[in-house]
Amino acid sequence: MAKALSILLAITTVVFAALYFSGPRRAQGPAAGADATATGEEYLFVGVSVGNAYWIDARVGFGDAGTDLGVKAKFDGPQGSDVKQQVDTVEKGIARGVKGIILSPAEPQAVVPVINKAVEAGIPVLTVDTDSPNSKRYTFIGTGNYEAGVIGGKLLGEAIGGKGKVGLLTIPGQWNLEERVRGYRDALAKFGIKKEDIIIGNDRAEEGQAKAEAERMLQAHPDLTGFGCVDAAGGVGVAVAVRDAGKKGVIKIIAMDRNDATLDFIKKGFIQASLAQRTYTMAYLGLQMLYGLNHDRIKMVKDWRKAATCPLPALVDTGTVVITQENVEFFYH
Repeated sequence: MAKALSILLAITTVVFAALYFSGPRRAQGPAAGADATATGEEYLFVGVSVGNAYWIDARVGFGDAGTDLGVKAKFDGPQGSDVKQQVDTVEKGIARGVKGIILSPAEPQAVVPVINKAVEAGIPVLTVDTDSPNSKRYTFIGTGNYEAGVIGGKLLGEAIGGKGKVGLLTIPGQWNLEERVRGYRDALAKFGIKKEDIIIGNDRAEEGQAKAEAERMLQAHPDLTGFGCVDAAGGVGVAVAVRDAGKKGVIKIIAMDRNDATLDFIKKGFIQASLAQRTYTMAYLGLQMLYGLNHDRIKMVKDWRKAATCPLPALVDTGTVVITQENVEFFYH
């Protein structure tokens, strides 16, 4: 599996480089911002819970790609996880004739009709971070979620010495997080940790809820030896609960993503590691791909539309980066 992932990432790098170096270069100095809408084209990124610090890198990556290409890059989406607001945002983008859409679905199946509507209107759509595999979206760019869970489970298993009862904090019903939980379970099983020794908690993507849930789990299961968190809010919430319980270092924590609060808890020794996703790369590469499609820069065939075959890869796994005390200083925003 590791070899296959290495090959996939190498292919992704080649695609990224080809798209990047075939595009116009970013202007130097003050003129860069002034040229950002030179072509008059608009591309839309629709996220979910966009007030979350998780999206900082995606915003920057999308904006950087827009500046490099001389197009308008609009980042939008609901503050919460309301899929109806997501659909409405996409509908408005379709109505004003955006040239391409990147979407992180709040609910994979609920966004199928609006994705298909955009594609049928000639607007290419890519999904990032979470997928909508039953839609007509062109490709998915994001973390290999199962593999991320396997890595997290291995790190957690090693941190707790390969035995004990652990808690996993997630948000039920989100496909990408369910895949990470599945990966955690499989990795922990290799240490001999049984299914009944894995306690599942719901953090609802909120640090306060994660703290309350971790406290509840610790009270109900005082023999917990560690926590695995599969979304950005979990690590901070659990770390606060562990700190307040006076169990720093006793209860091990593997977090997700790279918000500054998570990094602080890694630096202080409450969180042993966090898996950072390449959200900047997802957004940057996604806009490069959409632009390449619209301007026929990806020449797999003479006319991919008439050939009824999309030249983009079926999926791009951007992988994860493990953050520990040894490299944490490099990941602050």
